[in-house]
Amino acid sequence: MKLGIIGDIHEDIIALKAALSLLEQAGCTQIVCVGDIVGFKVNTYHYLDTRNAHECIALVRANCIATVIGNNDLYQIRKLPEHRGGFPFPEDWYELDFYQRKALSNNQLFLYEDVQLNALLTKADKAWLETLPDSYAGNFDGLRILFSHFVYPDLHGLRTYFPKMADEFQEHLGFIERNGCTLGISGHFHHEGLSRVNEVEVRRQGFGVYPFSRSLQYWCGPCVARGQFLNGFLILDTERSTVEAVRLGV
Repeated sequence: MKLGIIGDIHEDIIALKAALSLLEQAGCTQIVCVGDIVGFKVNTYHYLDTRNAHECIALVRANCIATVIGNNDLYQIRKLPEHRGGFPFPEDWYELDFYQRKALSNNQLFLYEDVQLNALLTKADKAWLETLPDSYAGNFDGLRILFSHFVYPDLHGLRTYFPKMADEFQEHLGFIERNGCTLGISGHFHHEGLSRVNEVEVRRQGFGVYPFSRSLQYWCGPCVARGQFLNGFLILDTERSTVEAVRLGV
């Protein structure tokens, strides 16, 4: 089977429609979304006139078998998740003003409203975002995959820090194993292609087709949204044991 993985859409309806069309042409029978459907930053994205959070949510709901929640999704519904990246959030976090939260975060957290517009959402959109899990584990032709927006313990990407070395991903590899999986896939990095991590190395690869083994590992794919990074999506082929990082190019 062919499984499509999309994420980091950031209200870009034009790029999302293009990605879904290409996934259908490629013969993908299932699609999983790894979060950040919404969240438009004025200093990062340049499709203000066409951004459409409501329509992006509708398309993800119609086309994806599973979706996990990302940090920008959480902010737009002002929700604190179960997994909080080890940061001691006060329960009244969203009742505090921007400067109070900035002082408490000490530059360790994304605060959003200094650069991000409010998503134009219906009550039904917000209610659906509320239901999204922190992670999702699924079985695809015998391959157990754990999907999340980022890496444990910061499953949603709440913190401003991005791990770089293999030893910094070991907690996430353990989290993948504890959930009965051998492969973990996320977004959030907005990697230009495919990034793969095992117990000893980080391998950053561009867009293309790569074979994979079924040993314990973690992957990060590209963003769908048009922004500072080359955008795209992943296609995992369980029969051929290959993963393709597809350049979207819109």
